[in-house]
Parts: sequence; structure tokens; C-alpha cells
Amino acid sequence: MKKYFTLIFGLMLATSLFAQTGTGSITGVVTDSATGNPIFHAMVMAHRTQGMGSFAYTDSTGLYTINNLAAGNYQVNASAYNYRMKNYPTPVAVTAGQATTGIDFILIPCNVPPPPPPPQNAGSISGVITDSATGAPIIGAMVTAGVNHMCGARAFTDSTGAYTILNLADGNYQVNASARNYRPAHYPTPVVVANGANTPDINMTLAPRGTPPPPPNPGSISGVVTDSVTGLPIFHAMVVAHLRNFEKRALTDSTGAYTITNLRSGNYRVMSMAPTYMPKMYADPVIVVGGQATSDINFALVPRQP
Repeated sequence: MKKYFTLIFGLMLATSLFAQTGTGSITGVVTDSATGNPIFHAMVMAHRTQGMGSFAYTDSTGLYTINNLAAGNYQVNASAYNYRMKNYPTPVAVTAGQATTGIDFILIPCNVPPPPPPPQNAGSISGVITDSATGAPIIGAMVTAGVNHMCGARAFTDSTGAYTILNLADGNYQVNASARNYRPAHYPTPVVVANGANTPDINMTLAPRGTPPPPPNPGSISGVVTDSVTGLPIFHAMVVAHLRNFEKRALTDSTGAYTITNLRSGNYRVMSMAPTYMPKMYADPVIVVGGQATSDINFALVPRQP
């Protein structure tokens, strides 16, 4: 009998270890759309197109983790008592041995009226949200577009840091971005949406929490990065400004333009780089004066030889 139980225990242990091998997880936070507070004991479910799903409940901080998920794409939704259920807008990719983070939900209480239908000829706002220190895209950042600072439409960034806020009526919008472990940012000027068109390149960089705040009278460096052979703009080229132990980066938009903001006064070494191109250092130190914009710091990058 003892050998029998030993055998059964061994089989159960082996099965458990096998089940956990090569699996990943999905984690995020569930909050209340009206108060921003975490929702305790909300249920978050991940399932494939076919078959049963796995689920987890949020803790007192609104955090959940769904473990032991086989690699693949999952449909994820969140629900809680007295809240409307919400589906994550895109399939969530799970990689073996890794945690897919930032799969957050903002649930609307049942007593809040549903949003109005989208206007005819609705427009949109799009752009990219990146890390101010590394230039890397920020996944799951929330971007909101409101009128006169009122609560408005929102969207979340994808794996490339890109977002699109849909169903916007014509008008001027205040656009803000926020993400976990980052300081929120505000687009410096109102964003115009007109004639049902998309307003692109509304890009922002978020500073990690714990980094020093920008100087009280900051300057900036701007310019354009192009292909030295064709003269065409290079999208998503990185431009780095370096001053002693301080470094700041920015990415070019679809026109090849970039702006590095919140720079203290000093003489900067500025370099540009992009995939499939040779990196290039600006020939002279770039002088930044507090409160002024240093413009026309342009680069023509040479394509790498095959």
C-alpha cells in the first residue's frame, strides 16, 4: 500500500511539473473608471478561440496574475459585481517562460450611462509613446483625449508603443499619456481633429518615476533625419543628446522630424542612428540655452551595405 501511494504521488508530481513546463502568464491591474481605485475580487479570464479558459481574481490592489498558460494568443476579459464586463481590445500573446504584463482593465460601473454612439464622420488621433530614458516603446500606456480637460476618449498602446483614439468629433483636444511606473505627460498644444480625418504623430515620451524632474527653464534640440541616398525621411530613427552624465533621446516621426525636450543648458554631443543605417555624430557640439529651441540639427544617414 505504501508503494502504491508513493507511485501515485510521483505521478501527480511529474504531471504538475510537466504542466508548468514551457508556460507563461498574463498579469495586470483592474480599476474603477469613475474613481480610479483598484477593484478587489474582479475576475479576469484568458481563453483561446476554442476550449476552456483560465482565470484569476484581483487582490486588494487590483492586481491579478493568470499562471500556467501555454504559449499562444488569448482573448482576455474582466468582470466584477456591479461593473460592465470588458474585453481586452486585442489578442494577448503569451510566450513560454515569460510574463505578459500591463494587461490592464478599467471597468465602468453599471450605474454609469454607456458612452454616446460615435459621431458621423468620426476622426481619430494617433501616435507613439516611448520611454524618455531609453527611447523604447511603452506597452499598455493609456492615452486620453478630452475637451477642456474633461474626461474623454482613450486608447492603450500596443507592443510598438503605438495608439489610435477613435470616434472623435471635430474639435480641439487636450491629449495626455500615463503608464505604470512613469510620470504622466501632456501634449504641449491642443490637438485638432477635423473633417473625420486622423491626426497622426501625436507622440509623447514618459519619464520613469524616480528620475529627476525637468529643469525649471528647459531648452530643446530639433531637426530632421533623412536617407543620404534618397533624401527621404527616416521614421523611428533615434536621436541621442549627451551632456556629461546626462542623456536624453527622441524618435523621429513619419516626416523624419524629432524634438528632444527638457534639456538643461550646455554643450551637447548629438548622435542619430536607425536600423540598416550607419550611426552618425553631429559634427559640432550643439549649444542649448535655457528656454530656447535649438533647431536644424539635421542628419543624413548612410545606408549600411548589404
